[in-house]
Amino acid sequence: MVKEHGLNITNVYNRDIYNNAENNTIDESKDYSRWKIIYPNYLNKKKKVNEGRRINLKYCVSDPTVDEIALACKELNVSYVIEKKKYYPRDWLIEGRIRIKLPNQNNDILNKYELMKKIGLKLQTIKVNVESNVVINTNNLSKKKKKKKNKE
Repeated sequence: MVKEHGLNITNVYNRDIYNNAENNTIDESKDYSRWKIIYPNYLNKKKKVNEGRRINLKYCVSDPTVDEIALACKELNVSYVIEKKKYYPRDWLIEGRIRIKLPNQNNDILNKYELMKKIGLKLQTIKVNVESNVVINTNNLSKKKKKKKNKE
């Protein structure tokens, strides 16, 4: 805790951080300030580079969510923390960001850019699986028959 101008300032990084995917409690002694930040707009296919997209369109998906990015990180065995109450500075309607710890140098992921490309490829498979489940579920729904009204 730092005392500055009569105000008590606590560590901002540990206040609103929680891991939604695994429901683990956050270790207050850890410092997440050095972890890399990824916003969903970095991987959004509908955004232009001027609007915040960071990687090539072939690695992007349309409207990714923080939970989908977390699922991709979990499949890639990358340490991550979800921050739900943070907003993207360029677009305040986009809620949430994810903090990621880059793996050791032994892995094929060398930097944040390579990690975002791998996450984008995983997101493409996740989106395809979700869309195929939605199509299967809509085909299984029974259609209601309309009753004819008797005109007398």
